[in-house]
Amino acid sequence: VQGGNSGGGSNPDLVKKLVDATRSNNTSANDRFSETQLKTAAIHIKAILDECAKHGVTDKGQIAYILGTVRRESNMGNSMLEKIDDATANKKYSKAALPSLGNGDEASGDGAKYKGRGYVQITGRGNYSKWAQKLGIDLIGSPDKACEPNVAAEICVVGMKEGLFAPAAGPLSKYIGGGKNDFLNARAIVDGGELKKYPERAKLVVSYADS
Repeated sequence: VQGGNSGGGSNPDLVKKLVDATRSNNTSANDRFSETQLKTAAIHIKAILDECAKHGVTDKGQIAYILGTVRRESNMGNSMLEKIDDATANKKYSKAALPSLGNGDEASGDGAKYKGRGYVQITGRGNYSKWAQKLGIDLIGSPDKACEPNVAAEICVVGMKEGLFAPAAGPLSKYIGGGKNDFLNARAIVDGGELKKYPERAKLVVSYADS
């Protein structure tokens, strides 16, 4: 990923190069992309590169890490909706289980309605409400909008650039750019829990981004 140029958005040659990198970089048979998945990935890679250019994210390392995160979180756009049944989501993401998400109780149905979506799998009524206000779109009434590439890309890029997913961890520039290249600890800006509990999984983002 880091072999791409910096800035300027997407172009066919760069998108092809990144798709080829996605094809060749895998850690196991379960981590390989089919040709159909790679065609889908190309669409999402272009959307993310364009959004990076729109928001002034031009550092090659930062762009690589954003793409690596998207591969880890949503299979490079092939899994834009969390695979979890409604009953499990309502219990797992209820106010009693995870009050920080801003959902109601298990009976409210918020867990299923506001399960993970998009390139970084935003989850919970509170997060959907925050991004609805920031982007000026109705994600509360229409949460599936978070799966649309243009919306998902803005949430992903702006959220990582400004450190909005985990404010305490800081923005992407705290870890990557300006001579810094801390790909592993940058995981904290999206999923600090994984970094602490399952560091080997967090290292997948490093391997994806560093290809």
